[in-house]
Amino acid sequence: MWNTRDVADFDIKPLKPSLHDEVMRFFDFSAYADNPHWASCFDTWPLAKSGDEHNSHTKEQNRATRSAVIKSGTGNGLVAYRLGRVVGWCHAAPKSEIPILAAGDPTAALDTKTGAVVCFVVSPDARKQGVATKLLDAAIEHLRDRGMTAVEAYPPATGTDDPVKWPQRNYHGPLSMYLKAGFHEVSRSEWSIVVRREL
Repeated sequence: MWNTRDVADFDIKPLKPSLHDEVMRFFDFSAYADNPHWASCFDTWPLAKSGDEHNSHTKEQNRATRSAVIKSGTGNGLVAYRLGRVVGWCHAAPKSEIPILAAGDPTAALDTKTGAVVCFVVSPDARKQGVATKLLDAAIEHLRDRGMTAVEAYPPATGTDDPVKWPQRNYHGPLSMYLKAGFHEVSRSEWSIVVRREL
């Protein structure tokens, strides 16, 4: 059973109710410190049935949803710590547990054997230090331990070299990171790429 993974000076843990206060503090104060565009999300986008549904929710509603999901013990996520402080987050789960995926592919709701990595958030002071890469490695292992036989992810089709816009455009994780981790491209649209790795 996969529980905790230490990589360099990062400690990566699966989400559980006992981490509630630390994770909520991360979302409240550091996750979006330089990215007010996403400050109201609290990574609730994957939990919505459509983009329109998510966009109709207020910051307060999203915060309440994230808090309740963590406390319930049903939330999916991996949390990166450094020196006892949360510095990173990754949403990884079976596709069947990520409602937003069914908006574009109704079969996703029935797919219990394919995992999906859908979101990364890293504190501004911890970026460009490999946190997302470590979270991805842990997510692959975590999903394998949950019985997944493959993992998908959805990086943007176009990137940006502007460091200010990088966290706004690459919250799914950049294509280069997935290719280095052994994923291969399955398909692409104007906006996103589907990459996949068999486990």
